Amino acid sequence: MRDNQKRLVAQAPQPAASTAVSSGGLEFVVPTEFVELPSKGKYYREGHPLCGEETVEIKFMTAKEEDILSSSTLLEKGLVFDRLFENIIVEEIDPRTLVLSDRNAIMIAARSSAYGNVYKVDITCNKCDLSQDFSFDLKKKNFNEECFDNEFLKDNGVTFDQKEGSYEVKLPAAGHTVGIKMLTGEKETIEAENDERNITRNLLKFICSVNGDDNDEIINILVDNLLASDSMFLRILIPSLTPSISLKQDFKCSDCKNIEAREVPLSAAFFWPRQ
Repeated sequence: MRDNQKRLVAQAPQPAASTAVSSGGLEFVVPTEFVELPSKGKYYREGHPLCGEETVEIKFMTAKEEDILSSSTLLEKGLVFDRLFENIIVEEIDPRTLVLSDRNAIMIAARSSAYGNVYKVDITCNKCDLSQDFSFDLKKKNFNEECFDNEFLKDNGVTFDQKEGSYEVKLPAAGHTVGIKMLTGEKETIEAENDERNITRNLLKFICSVNGDDNDEIINILVDNLLASDSMFLRILIPSLTPSISLKQDFKCSDCKNIEAREVPLSAAFFWPRQ
């Protein structure tokens, strides 16, 4: 039901253990854990290792992964997280095919197992501009599950194509039926050609078909001529259709006592704890 659309996840992932390299009389046991996937494996096509899977097994980070996170070359090329995922995911999976929410869940789990659940940051109060310390608790995660609520989907005229891992919805004004797919790491890395096309560019990332036709030219024509009312309809609907994991927590200013919700930025700095 709708009041269950967000589920608080407080429990730690279930740990396991796998033996790694044994050499020179030294045997290394690399711990692993199973990470819950916000997507529940729903958006992966048949044949993908995560199709229908609700968890993925990852290894705990080692100094080797710290090398990856600190690599200036990988940072410049935007390949840090892809390389990290290649190293820590036990099963062979192309990290670019991972749904973004699943990538985020893996990042949070990897960081927590490596450095603990406390993430200390400097936060500036939006009301009085005072900069101060704040500690996020990485155990306090929320999953958006509205996308799995059949009642919500029915009320909004949305159907799900299990084979394609995509949604279909009819545009209220134009009457065309559009297919909507979840973003993956590959789609997210598509660079903007023109900042003035921010809205249409974002819609193009999600729309995968028009009236059953997945031709890119047809999709571009639709988006360029989309009525503003249909554009807003999609921009409001798509976040609700997107499985997500949130670390948003209430920050209270120590000076003016202002309270506001803040989200943890998932950047490379996320992996380097303050001492």
